[in-house]
Amino acid sequence: MIRIMVISLSRPALVSLRGVTVSVSASGTRGSSTRGVEPEETILLTLPELDVYPGDRIVITGPSGSGKSLLLSCLTGRWAPGLTFTGERECAAERIGFVPQRGLEALHPLMQIRRQLRAVTGASQARVEEVLTAVGLDDAGLQRRRPTEISGGQAQRVAMALGVLAGAPLMLADEPTSALDNESRDQLLELLATIVAPEQALVVATHDLVVAESIATRHLKVASGQVEEVAVVQHGGTARRNLNARNAAANSDSTTAGVVA
Repeated sequence: MIRIMVISLSRPALVSLRGVTVSVSASGTRGSSTRGVEPEETILLTLPELDVYPGDRIVITGPSGSGKSLLLSCLTGRWAPGLTFTGERECAAERIGFVPQRGLEALHPLMQIRRQLRAVTGASQARVEEVLTAVGLDDAGLQRRRPTEISGGQAQRVAMALGVLAGAPLMLADEPTSALDNESRDQLLELLATIVAPEQALVVATHDLVVAESIATRHLKVASGQVEEVAVVQHGGTARRNLNARNAAANSDSTTAGVVA
């Protein structure tokens, strides 16, 4: 009996985490002590192992305060003051894009949108307009507005465009759909499934399981600081269909076929 085996060509991880623990002292100040006695540490996040590869679409879910945003911080290598990181972190990505929960946090509030994206990324005006159109902001008048003159949903799309224009191999998004209604959320998920390049990795932290069902190729659940990778449950929406189509096209370029007897 002859069967065809498809073997994916291995690619190095963009970020690798090993034996990670993030903690905070009882006083909330790292390294503080009283009379030479070290304060008790509270563990906020434990992660034995995680590798993020090109093309990954990782969705991190869990309730508020479970450690989702803290896991994103571990991937970026930046932690809030007072936290202690132990473990190993290796990063091969020369840049990491970040889309915050509120799009305005990624933008200068008083600089025109189109001019701002050109200045920050060095992209041509034609490329900026192309990406803004891809995220649904094709109106020339809107592109000349300042971030303070547009809606929260529109600011979120501009932040996404900024991440795409930066060309970062790894993009992170922290609760990008939390302030959106269901229709706007679904539109944003469709955008994520189409504008992020197949070779880029995308990691999204969210409390909304629909996000995982729509775009995830890998699903991490965080509960009380413990991280577990679980099976992906797929939803048959437009975002999932677009993602599957793009993955199929990318895999055809990065796999070899072998014949096994």
